Amino acid sequence: MSSLLSIALMAFLAVTSTASPLAANSKPSTTAASVPIYTPLTPAEIKALQTELLLAPSYKDKEKVLFPPNNGGSANNVSFQFVPSNGPAPQDGSVIVGSVDSIPGLIGTNVAAAIGFIGPCGLNVPHLHPRGNEFLTVVSGTLIGAFLLEPDGPFVGDVPQVAMTLSNYTGMLFPQGHTHWQFNPTCEQAVFSAAFDSNDEGRFQVAQTFFSSMPDNVLTASLGNPTFLGPKQLDQLRGIIPSAFVVMVDSCAKACGIKTA
Repeated sequence: MSSLLSIALMAFLAVTSTASPLAANSKPSTTAASVPIYTPLTPAEIKALQTELLLAPSYKDKEKVLFPPNNGGSANNVSFQFVPSNGPAPQDGSVIVGSVDSIPGLIGTNVAAAIGFIGPCGLNVPHLHPRGNEFLTVVSGTLIGAFLLEPDGPFVGDVPQVAMTLSNYTGMLFPQGHTHWQFNPTCEQAVFSAAFDSNDEGRFQVAQTFFSSMPDNVLTASLGNPTFLGPKQLDQLRGIIPSAFVVMVDSCAKACGIKTA
């Protein structure tokens, strides 16, 4: 009896599996050719979407703004191309940020991201993000990442610092509000991807913390309030920035055969 039941059960499973909706509809509902291609939004379109999203009372209302029935099922309003494939290659020392300023669909979320390019011996100068934690991952090359810890009691001597050498696909947390920096110690370009837990993380340059007693306008006049510093700017900075940064960039530049003037 048990053998007859087993045979019947196997036959039933064979019939139902061949006639199952999953098997009959295993092909995807869309093809690659029919999927929309990202189109950059104009400043006017970004502003209009930001306004509509801020006025939308519920998530469903926001969804209708971002994905209206007449857009062909496109996710264009929640997409962003950091580096256009048909545009010029990113310059060393550039960071492309995807936040509410460029991706209106991030309104109402706690998400932002960035892609950065640091040239040989380049320094992403000390800064902090006042409204978000950052998790930075190196996707090409090597970076040294570091941030300062909160002093324990009155400030005396050096502020404690933690650091890590980050190679390909290695990430590091930079806590919200902590002064931090990244340095490329190699002769090749480094590329990083960063994620934030805020859609408007901000960036505050902390020259008054890291640079010497020289007035900030000296730096601004000579460097244009830079986000990145490279070997070619080093001679302008001797005596203005702390010697540790000068030594770090200078020794790397010499090893790579890069002129500093």
